[in-house]
Formats: sequence, structure tokens, C-alpha cells
Amino acid sequence: MVNSLFQPPASQQIYKSSPSPQYCGIPIEEYFSSRFSYQSKQAWVDQIRNGDISVNGVTAQTGYILKQGDSIITHAGVRQEPPANRKLKVVYQDSHIRVFNKPAPIPVHPSGRYFQNSMTEVLKTSYPEEVPRPVQRLDATTTGVIVFARTRQAAGILMEEFKSHRIKKEYLAIVEGEPATEKFCIDAPIGVLNGSHRGVGDQIKNAKTAKTNVQWLASKNGYSLLKVIPLSGRTNQIRVHLSSYGLPIYNDQVYGQGSADNYQYGLHAWSLEFQFLDRTMGFRVEPPSHFEPFLDAASKNKK
Repeated sequence: MVNSLFQPPASQQIYKSSPSPQYCGIPIEEYFSSRFSYQSKQAWVDQIRNGDISVNGVTAQTGYILKQGDSIITHAGVRQEPPANRKLKVVYQDSHIRVFNKPAPIPVHPSGRYFQNSMTEVLKTSYPEEVPRPVQRLDATTTGVIVFARTRQAAGILMEEFKSHRIKKEYLAIVEGEPATEKFCIDAPIGVLNGSHRGVGDQIKNAKTAKTNVQWLASKNGYSLLKVIPLSGRTNQIRVHLSSYGLPIYNDQVYGQGSADNYQYGLHAWSLEFQFLDRTMGFRVEPPSHFEPFLDAASKNKK
């Protein structure tokens, strides 16, 4: 697995962005700390004051209120990106969409320390005539089905489907431990705990309702395979909910006991079903090979 990962040489990284409507009307430092939460608000303030960020060609100042259409350029300095799996497997495509079985680790967008090693940057090279338009997000360490729109019209239609929660999603999760019951629901608001971490409980800020249905499928060597259906779409929802329930995702470095030297991860977007142009489209994609022993055990449990 390690041999299949690509790590580009250290390079000067320059990011271009424009605020979506939800970020218009707020100070620029709030925009960066909310949208790019891999570093603290104070760190963003320091970068702004250092002259590393410009808006519409002018060096930004703290307190600047963002407007729709603002063009933001961030000079992030010379950075070494983490290695990533850039082998993107297409499972379906037509003139409107392209569907992948996403590998790991690789983020969908440039984020944190990742830049060239992101799906959108890889796809710009693979399909230079198209603008990469992901209509959903998966964490860098989550594998599985992900949809990219090939046109602006298709992106608008599909993003509305996702926002309206009309999408049917199922995940497979390898977790530490074994649940007490075969089926259960985790119904706990999720909010910001500290920095970019999220959690549940009395200490969180900006709490939003979140509900996750879980079904036990099999257990093996101290780990369990679960089928997970998120009924809401909060950031890191499955990882946060299962960790709070005492069942952290296998090799989750943020919400579990992960290792930077291990490139096998325990969360897989197994299936996706949605309506598009008056038809129902559904996809189910194979998980990585380390899921196979658990799937075999689950199959035996059904007999």
C-alpha cells in the first residue's frame, strides 16, 4: 500500500478561493477559521497581518467584511504534502456525472497540508477540459462512492438533492470493540469541541442535531463491522457518533487510536442512491481488502 502512495516534492502553495453566500458579511479571519479549521483563528490572523492573504488584488486587513464575488489568494508558503493514493477508479460515467470508488488517504479538496494530493487537483490533470465539481464530501481517510458533476447544471441539481436530505447513504465501519445490541440509533447533537475537532456533550459549541442508525454485522479479533446510515449530514458525523458511543473507527487518528504509519482505514461509503433527471441512480462499491474478513464473517452470520 505504501508503495502506491504519491508524495510530491515540497513546493510553494498558493490557494484561490471565493466566499460562498454563507460566509459573506463576516470578517475575513472568521471566514478562514470557519472554512479552513485545520489551524486556529489566531494563526489566520497572524497570516493576514503578515501580508500572506490578498482580496481582489489588495493585501487583506483583519476585520475586512467579505462580499460576494471577492477573489481571495492565500500564499501558504513552502510545504511538504502528506502522501496520498491518487489512483482514482471510475465506476460509472455519462455526459452528466462521473462516479468514483474513492481510495484513501486523499481529500476531495485541497485542505490542511494537502494541495496537489487532492481529488480535484488530480482530476484537473486527468480531465483538463472539465471543472471538477464534487457534489458531496468524504474525509481524506474515508473510502467509497463519490459523485462528481461534469456540468454546472448537473452540479446544481445534485447539490440540491444532497441539501434536501433525499439521498440514501450506507456506510461500512470497522470499529474497535463490540456493540451491546445488534441495532441502535445514536441521537446526539454535534458541535465544535476545540479547534477543528467535533464532539457531543455539554462542552460543544454551535451544536446541531444529528442522528445515526447503526446495525452490527460481525465481530473478529476485538473489532466489529457495522452498517451505518447517517440520517443527517454533519461534518465527521459517523466518526464522532461512533467514538462517543465507545466504538471508535479503526485507525482514526482524530477520534480514535490511529497511527500515521497505517494506511488502512475503517470507514467506507458503501452505497449511494439518488434521483437525477427523473430516474433513480444507485451505486454500491467494493470496500478495501482489509474489510473482506469481516464481510466473510457477516455472510456466515446470515446462514
